[in-house]
Amino acid sequence: MSKTRLMTAATVGVAGLLLTGCGSASPGIAAKVGDETISNRTIDTATEHYCTSVGDQLESPVPMSFVRQYVVQLLTLRAQVDQIADEYGVTPGSTYQNDVAQRQGTAATMPEDVRDDYIKLTSTPAYAQDIVDQVGAKVLEDRGVTDPTSDEATQAGVDVLNTWPDANGIEIDPRYGLESVDGVLKPIDTNTSVAVGDTAKSGLADTPDAEFAGTLPSTQRCG
Repeated sequence: MSKTRLMTAATVGVAGLLLTGCGSASPGIAAKVGDETISNRTIDTATEHYCTSVGDQLESPVPMSFVRQYVVQLLTLRAQVDQIADEYGVTPGSTYQNDVAQRQGTAATMPEDVRDDYIKLTSTPAYAQDIVDQVGAKVLEDRGVTDPTSDEATQAGVDVLNTWPDANGIEIDPRYGLESVDGVLKPIDTNTSVAVGDTAKSGLADTPDAEFAGTLPSTQRCG
């Protein structure tokens, strides 16, 4: 797995999976997604487990802050999709189950305590794709569309995903440096200070800087 794939996996799999309505979460809460909350402790643990599970596969070191943002993106997306699935009465199908089975095979070689988080995180794009497609098909059926294409079903499901935050809300703790930009949850600079030196600026880069990551203490980098 390359560092590029690590950082972009949260936004692939379903074209246009959007997270909007981001604001400030409550103290101790990393994200509030509708009726669900994700604690900072959950993010920290999942980040540590994910780094342990994939660190050896990375082409070069990645600052832990990027991995943490990635984990926030995935767990926020999963919480949103969970609630949409409940609302529309759908459950994951064979596409998702097959993806999980593959992840379980890979995870079997990993330390036992990191396996669940690895499987949950890496299977989230497939989970979202599965639920969005099913929800889109139901929406189109209710509209009288009897034989929609897969693209039409996906788009209808993405439309549901995009409008859901307006009614239910998504708030992200600013410490994670994420903000909705044109409907997509993306990294931003939330620091109140101004980076001056090259090292400081590297820490605020939009993409992982391997050279910068290599200068960080082991607790602040992955790989």
